[in-house]
Parts: sequence; structure tokens; C-alpha cells
Amino acid sequence: MFVIEFATPFNMIKNKMSQRVKNLSLAAVAAQAGCWTLFVVFGALFLGLWLDAQLGLRGPCIFGTLILSIPVSLYGMLRIALGAIQLISVNENKDVSSGKEED
Repeated sequence: MFVIEFATPFNMIKNKMSQRVKNLSLAAVAAQAGCWTLFVVFGALFLGLWLDAQLGLRGPCIFGTLILSIPVSLYGMLRIALGAIQLISVNENKDVSSGKEED
């Protein structure tokens, strides 16, 4: 059975809203990853400053903790992105172009 859909204003508004929701979701994931990176880098900076003060050094601990924060930050961003991808559910039986289920 074939269904003919006309381009009504309601369908056009619905498509624009769904695109807006997708864009806002992507922006939220980017913001979470950015906040995670800032948290890790500032944490490493303050930890390095504290270690340098405790050991009486000037710089090596800051440098070391900042270098070690790079893989930690990348791992966190990867986990955030993969978690967001897992939340996206795709129905296998839906036709992507029309949004209707196939029979």
C-alpha cells in the first residue's frame, strides 16, 4: 500500500523541529566534552602546582601532570561521545526519507 504525503506546513515544521533537536543534542555533547577537558586540565594544573610546592621544585610536576592529563582528557571525551552515540536509537524498520514504517 502506497501512501501519498503532501508537503503541509505541519510536516515542514515537524522536520525543522527534529533537525533543531538533533543540532541541540550535538551542541550538548560538544559542551560536555569541552567542560570535561577544562576540568581535567585545571585539575592537573593545580595538582602539579601543589606537588611542586610540596617537593620544593619549580615546574617539573606541573609539566608532568599536564602531559599526563592529555590521554585522560581524550579518554573522557571518547567516553562522552560513545555514550551519546549509544543513546541514539534507530528503528531498523523506518524509511529514513519519509519517516513511515515499511510493510
